[in-house]
Amino acid sequence: MHSTGIPLDADLLKELSLFADLDRAQVEAIARGGWLQEEPRATRILSRGDYLDGLYTVLDGHLKLYMLSCNGDERVLRILGPGDSFGEAIMFNSIPSPVFVETLSAVNLAYLPRQVISDALVRSPDFTAAMLRGMSALMRELITDLETCCLQNALQRTVSYLLRSAADRPPPHLEVCLPAPKSVIASTLNISAETFSRELHRLQDEGYIEINRRTIYLRDRDGLIALAEGAGRVSKGG
Repeated sequence: MHSTGIPLDADLLKELSLFADLDRAQVEAIARGGWLQEEPRATRILSRGDYLDGLYTVLDGHLKLYMLSCNGDERVLRILGPGDSFGEAIMFNSIPSPVFVETLSAVNLAYLPRQVISDALVRSPDFTAAMLRGMSALMRELITDLETCCLQNALQRTVSYLLRSAADRPPPHLEVCLPAPKSVIASTLNISAETFSRELHRLQDEGYIEINRRTIYLRDRDGLIALAEGAGRVSKGG
């Protein structure tokens, strides 16, 4: 699966938050030990039961991290994009992967072997801190997702997704560019694609959002927050 034929550019790593606090020499040492992996859309990068002796960082493109039920039904847990990484728990704990990872688009991935990561952790407290921050953020995200799926209805899940995904820009320019087909995003919310689409159009009909293909503009952020908290309402029609 891994190809060591494509050298990894240190400049690409330096742009990622995990490596942003490292000096140039440290980033170059990490880059020399890893390599670039380019894959087309619909490529399975990791299967359940696989072992990894390293981790992946996403440089460009999107992937889905998912599980399969006994009946073969797919449940998407996360959508991975530039700056995200995966494989840490498998690598550090030497355990088989509990999930599948597959590309949603053409991707560029940085593969960093375990020894490269271990050496960087020993040499650099800044890298250790960045790694801990990243894993803590992932834990918070998983807890938030669990709360969303267990305690919120379909409308609240849809609104919460939009609020979390909105670009960090001041109103009225808050917007979300959907990183994957609606069916994939709906799976992360544990609702059907039809339900997700219906709730989006209800929100548009009420003036909370505006939909332009895969870009969604948040026109009433305060109203959306109220809906997510259960304090707002939309009509039952639409």
